[in-house]
Amino acid sequence: MYKKLLAAIVCLAGLSGCYYDAGFVSVRKDSVDVGNAVVGDSVHTAFKFWNRSDDTVRMTFIPECDCTTVSADVMELEPGERGVLKVSVGIDAPGEFHKYVFVQAKGDDGFLTVSVHGNAE
Repeated sequence: MYKKLLAAIVCLAGLSGCYYDAGFVSVRKDSVDVGNAVVGDSVHTAFKFWNRSDDTVRMTFIPECDCTTVSADVMELEPGERGVLKVSVGIDAPGEFHKYVFVQAKGDDGFLTVSVHGNAE
């Protein structure tokens, strides 16, 4: 509980931005609301990653479905380096949508999940 409270305070204070920790890497925002979208169009967003470790980190990105594409299948970040993953989601049906990209850092057992959500008309 204290860790989440501290993260919220750091975010509010604006110190170097808010990053959500996930093992070796952190992500600036783990969820993006793209608002309203039109069926048949695509929405685009980006996720900013930061390597907090002392080693080079290799991340693999796995989109949840074929309607979600990523700018890279793999990203390698040197210690302290930051990188950007661009994500596009094809809107194929009306209503609320949630699409996910699973992130696996080599050497880390867990997955980090980033999501894009909104409402399609």
